Amino acid sequence: MVEAPSTIDIISLLLQVAHITLYILIISAVLGLLLGSFLTMIIVKNIPILKQLTTVLSSFTRSVPIIIQLFIVYYAIPPLLSNFGINVSNLSAVAASIVALTLYHGGYLTEVLRAAYKAVDKGQHEAADSFGYTPIQKFFRIILPQVVPVGLPGWGNALIHLIHDTSLVFALGVADIMGRAELIAAASYGMNQVQVFIIVAVIYIVVTFLSDGLVRLLEKRTKKYKLDSGLNAGGA
Repeated sequence: MVEAPSTIDIISLLLQVAHITLYILIISAVLGLLLGSFLTMIIVKNIPILKQLTTVLSSFTRSVPIIIQLFIVYYAIPPLLSNFGINVSNLSAVAASIVALTLYHGGYLTEVLRAAYKAVDKGQHEAADSFGYTPIQKFFRIILPQVVPVGLPGWGNALIHLIHDTSLVFALGVADIMGRAELIAAASYGMNQVQVFIIVAVIYIVVTFLSDGLVRLLEKRTKKYKLDSGLNAGGA
């Protein structure tokens, strides 16, 4: 008779591959934020053709289930690119997961950041222009400090969605937390399946809790920065 591993053994086995899940999560979150910021600028600047392509990409990533996007990137994109002489047949499951999650996260954030940008009063833009600010100076001194506090809650929600979606990359064969959990449950013929997935749930709760705490900390910092800036401006 197969002996089921103990709780301590299960936790140890899952934590051995936790770095893979965190690696995919962190890289996808950073690249997704950069992509979302870039796509947002294309939309707000109303760049022809690129704006339409960005709108299509954003709509696609927000409308299609992430599991299908993972399959498309891993199974459909390499053969498609090979028709154009681009060989990505050796694309790993981890790399495909990062690409898919980056596109998904970036598409989601495009709407979040666009709404935050639109929330900045037009008078702020006009005032910056009247003071002779360059576009870069206007963005970093006037626009960004106002966009960040408005966009942080939406970014926090998007990050939580991303954390949840990383649990699906095992479908591509990635040996992450969920992949290891499936192997542990299968090795004991499902005898400790409930125990295994409760432990996995606790791990994801901890990661989500820490991420939410980071977002709340950033919100407090940005509010304090905005308050201090207002006081300094009033004193001046």
